[in-house]
Amino acid sequence: MSKKVLLLTAALLGVNASVLPALAANPITLNFNAHWLSEQRRPTITRIIDLWNQRNPNVQVRYTGVPFDQIITKTMAGVAAGNAPDVAVLELHTTRQRAARNQLVNLSTLGADSIADRFFPNLWATGSYDGKQYALPFVTDTRMLFYNKAAFKEAGLDPNKPPKSWDDLWNYAAKLDKKDGARWTRIGFYPNFGDFGYEGWVNNAGDTLWDKNYETPRINNATALKVLNWYKKWTDKYGASNIAAFKAGFGGGAQDEFMSGKVAMVVKNGNYLTTLARSAPDLQYGFVQVPTESGAPSATSSWGGGFNIEIPRGTDHPKEAYAFAKFLATEGAKIWAAEQNDLPAYKSAQTANKNPQFLKLVSNLSHTYIGLGSILVPSYGTQVDKAVDDVMRGRSPKEALDEAQQAVEKLVSDAKR
Repeated sequence: MSKKVLLLTAALLGVNASVLPALAANPITLNFNAHWLSEQRRPTITRIIDLWNQRNPNVQVRYTGVPFDQIITKTMAGVAAGNAPDVAVLELHTTRQRAARNQLVNLSTLGADSIADRFFPNLWATGSYDGKQYALPFVTDTRMLFYNKAAFKEAGLDPNKPPKSWDDLWNYAAKLDKKDGARWTRIGFYPNFGDFGYEGWVNNAGDTLWDKNYETPRINNATALKVLNWYKKWTDKYGASNIAAFKAGFGGGAQDEFMSGKVAMVVKNGNYLTTLARSAPDLQYGFVQVPTESGAPSATSSWGGGFNIEIPRGTDHPKEAYAFAKFLATEGAKIWAAEQNDLPAYKSAQTANKNPQFLKLVSNLSHTYIGLGSILVPSYGTQVDKAVDDVMRGRSPKEALDEAQQAVEKLVSDAKR
């Protein structure tokens, strides 16, 4: 077959030029792993893969869904054993750790640097290590305060005036709280419900638990201590045992803390909107920026996670794997944004969804912090969580954070040996 015919065929099929060598050879199959197994997510990723496969008959993609809590471990075990997938979608905060361990293909050698300006810089940075690019960012998210409008009206609060500050949260919660004798039937707000987490509130207060290079731990810094004392204030209000008993009554789906009406205000990932639409279509709710201590939003009012597209080391088809990764990160991201309400890292994909709720999430990205995580001690969160739990059980916040600081410092020291 002539080169002219090959180029024409590629143009008709919409094939990325990097796949052209494969078109002239035998067909290949790329193994692609991600954690999307649910009825909500699976149809969209299937649609994206089908579109690729229709366009690229000689480079077919075979999808395997792996549970979220297993995919990183299984993928890295595959790298060690020489049978990792060709492409994987993995949590973005830990990409740099895998790059530092030589577990990923350097995408800069495949041309990734040339498309950097098509993505939001803070998300592109999550896949960068030592001046090279090891991942293409796919989606991120942002956390918002969801509040029950019906509960607001019942408590005499204006549902069009949601809380803006930490003091507002405290004062609103006092009006939203309900008890039946000694038993809480509704809690207005508790900072450790939802999925914002203690470290999220430290970010919200304008600080982090690490230095800017994520090399030196600052677990017991003044802001972190202030936030943990704030946590203690809420726990003392409701009682640690009461909080534990109340939380034990949360269920899945429509029986979660917010949809069941048990908690009137909660900070959740913005993609909670999809869950609300499916499981609680009649619920009267609003969602706004996460309140800050001062009441004014900042660049770290919220935080975001998300996922990167990586090529594990050892693939036999790096060029083809990169072509699919690029397709997923760009054209695929448009489909994903339109159907899943997740926020795409690809700038152009944000225009694929005109839903006002989605656009509201997009507008919150300027107030969303995306941390890179510690390469040396990726498990530092265990020590931080222990400190929070200890304080909830009555320990001094300063003592708990000082102990966590010492423990993480030791982990860093051990990792450097």
